[in-house]
Amino acid sequence: MICNAVDELETGQTAEAICARDADRLEMLLQAVEYRDIGVRRVEGWIESARKGLRTETGRRVAEAAVTVSPLAWRNR
Repeated sequence: MICNAVDELETGQTAEAICARDADRLEMLLQAVEYRDIGVRRVEGWIESARKGLRTETGRRVAEAAVTVSPLAWRNR
């Protein structure tokens, strides 16, 4: 059963696999944005790589918000 799930994720043929891969890429992007915000250099490559790999429209919208809004903006709400 685990092998089937891994195979499904790696082939990226199902909607669930596509969403899971986008979630992984978004997690990497969000971490890179946080690093960039505290002054770590050389993270732009990670950010662009994550953005280019996104396959869902929702993933692309989340990524756009992530790179244009401060990671701590939620505190001001």
